[in-house]
Amino acid sequence: MRIVGIFLLLVMCLTTQAQTDQDLSTLVDGVTFPNPVFVSPDPPKPIKGWELTSVSDEKVLKGEYPGEIIKFRFKGTAVGILVYSDNHSGIIEYSLDGQPWFELDTFSKDAETTLKGYTLDKDLKNRKHTLQIRIMERNNPESLGTNIALRSFYTNCSLKSCMEF
Repeated sequence: MRIVGIFLLLVMCLTTQAQTDQDLSTLVDGVTFPNPVFVSPDPPKPIKGWELTSVSDEKVLKGEYPGEIIKFRFKGTAVGILVYSDNHSGIIEYSLDGQPWFELDTFSKDAETTLKGYTLDKDLKNRKHTLQIRIMERNNPESLGTNIALRSFYTNCSLKSCMEF
């Protein structure tokens, strides 16, 4: 499987603002992420299989095609994602630093989209890491699709330490 895109996101430039005054930190584990840094998935160039679009008036990276991989590089001891879930949402696989792939089902029974936070790992060494995400062909039997609407990556690093990579 080929890798179709790499994100080198500079946190200082791409840290997002809370959506219309809603505090996004309420969607994440406050113990692991006491001061989460949210990073918008805004690639410098288009990635095959993924498109920048809007959900609930926010920019999201939407993936519809299974197998296409995106990468996110970060520094910290924990990482998570914010995704919009609904009854068309699919299953992703993710891998950190080339380790085995894990599955995450983002399906929701609701037809209306809901923003959800998912902690992907919280026991990492405090150094540079690479997160890979791909959409699976198989989906939840109740889901009407395999779509993924990625709103943000988030880490638990301080702004200063994130900028060191």
